[in-house]
Amino acid sequence: MTIGCDTLVSAQTMYDFNPNFGLDASFRPAAGTPAATAVAAKGVACSWTNQTSGDKVTIAVARPGSDALAKLKAAAAGGGSAVSGIGESAYFAPNGGTGRLDVFTGTYWLVATSVFFASAADFSNGADAKNLVGAAVSQLR
Repeated sequence: MTIGCDTLVSAQTMYDFNPNFGLDASFRPAAGTPAATAVAAKGVACSWTNQTSGDKVTIAVARPGSDALAKLKAAAAGGGSAVSGIGESAYFAPNGGTGRLDVFTGTYWLVATSVFFASAADFSNGADAKNLVGAAVSQLR
């Protein structure tokens, strides 16, 4: 994919989420993470770091092919709670203090992870996390 991190999530969008986050231009996802899976599928992974706490927001996106997309969607649906209003379908799951949201729209899979995503309620209407991820989804064409 050729979308840049600053296009996927604009500086203003991240500022609106939390003005203390900065893009980590040197980010490389760790093996076995959802972001690494996206990169392996010829996608892109972006991470922003909270300048005070060091906590991260990671958003990755890929177009993994129909079979892989179906497997990712089945896994997300089987292990998460449905979230409405983001993409065609979305599922939230907590994992060891980090929340994970998998979003499916068209041929795209977007995955967002952060300690700032504590529950599916963080993706309800008007919530900052929903606005952040929704802005990223809107860039997928």
